[in-house]
Amino acid sequence: MSRSVLIVGTTPDYVAKLYARYSKSLCFLTDRRFQEDPLLNHLPPSSLIFTPLQDPEAACRKTRDVLKAGRMTPEGIACFDCDSLLLAGRLGSELGLRFPPWEAIARGRSKCETKKIWSAHGVASSLASIASSLRETLSFFMTHGRNIVLKPLAGSGSELLFHCKDEPTVSKAVTILEKELPKRKGNPLFRPFPNPAGDSLIEPCGCWVAEEFISGPEFSCDFVLQDEEIFLIRETGKIKATDKPFGSVLAYTFPPLYPAGFQKRTLKAMLKKATKSLGFDWGYFMVDYILTQGKPILIELTPRPGGDSIPELVSAATGLDTLALYLDFVQGRFREPEEITMPPGSFASLNFFAPREGRIEVLDGTRVRACPHVKRLFFKKKAGDRVILPPKDYDNRLLGYCIIEVKPGLDLIHETRRLEQMLEVGIEENA
Repeated sequence: MSRSVLIVGTTPDYVAKLYARYSKSLCFLTDRRFQEDPLLNHLPPSSLIFTPLQDPEAACRKTRDVLKAGRMTPEGIACFDCDSLLLAGRLGSELGLRFPPWEAIARGRSKCETKKIWSAHGVASSLASIASSLRETLSFFMTHGRNIVLKPLAGSGSELLFHCKDEPTVSKAVTILEKELPKRKGNPLFRPFPNPAGDSLIEPCGCWVAEEFISGPEFSCDFVLQDEEIFLIRETGKIKATDKPFGSVLAYTFPPLYPAGFQKRTLKAMLKKATKSLGFDWGYFMVDYILTQGKPILIELTPRPGGDSIPELVSAATGLDTLALYLDFVQGRFREPEEITMPPGSFASLNFFAPREGRIEVLDGTRVRACPHVKRLFFKKKAGDRVILPPKDYDNRLLGYCIIEVKPGLDLIHETRRLEQMLEVGIEENA
């Protein structure tokens, strides 16, 4: 009888990536719209389950039938996408496999509900409220220091974020949210999800979150909650792209350079309280946080590993495979990684964004790869692909990223621009 990890959700590029690394141990439950995707052609049919993921009952039924027919007994369930976490929680319950409960996941899905729960339990986070009109948004703006952030109730962490410090900026941001959110109804990240406070569904395309702006350096980390203890897996700093829409990340640094006086035990205590307050008692999590006066202010928390370039950054710096560690964890084989001893900021991952919309004619990184401090260069686009820019799409603009070893004193903003200029990029506009 074969054993495996059932991966719930995820896109063909990530399926292909995971299969290439861990092919003998994975079975993928993915959306049926990807059934003809060429990236999946080389995978054996026995490792793929196609089903409409927007229908949880059908997805669970299809998964049970396929596993039974193939005599497969997964040892664990894993999920790398926020939009599939609720389904993974339900499947874990139905298959008798441990996964964070869907009720706790639902609480964490709502960026506003999460902050209300944290506030009630003494977890430091920004004050927030749901708004669905300019009047409601301006009311929050006036009563919260005239310095706020607007963001979708769901969606990715950097999508449709606005920092507003005056009334015209609030008005402009609300106009964009009212225009763009309804267009995302077909996006899995913006599907209605269960209201933790009742039996209804929350419609994330008809309202948004207004929250107070918190100033300070931003960080993220992966951590494990097991046996009432917090284990930090990786920590990274963030450098924001000041010439891009608010929230855009220019680079991640590893290990992070924390301000003087910061204590990791304070962060770990906060993470334990935050997860327990949402209803989690076990899991692998990713969290974003800002440090203010040496204390962490939590932004968002979700029960999955950190994505973007972070796994490759940590791997290049330390050899630690955070994705493999996660897959071992869901199978009950967790082992705490060794403590990082290298100086802060020894490595960084730099994001390369497309300069304009259109069809990519040329994308060549030969000159960048030849630089001795560049350890890896990854392209997410190729010739022939189309580029779409914000506010229509926030993920599509990323051409790729590179991992570099950082010498003391290197200005990462300047270095990103320098390496970006070394890329050969040709984009035909209006194509």
